[in-house]
Amino acid sequence: MSRSAISYQLSAISYQLSAISYQLSAISYQLSAISYQLSAISYQL
Repeated sequence: MSRSAISYQLSAISYQLSAISYQLSAISYQLSAISYQLSAISYQL
């Protein structure tokens, strides 16, 4: 396998990892928003 093919694959893997990381931070953001709303509801009770 040529060096440029290996380099291309590594960059594809790196791109996928950063996409996964982005999705995880979006999920984390949504969970904190839910948590914040639950605290607000609980405070009103």
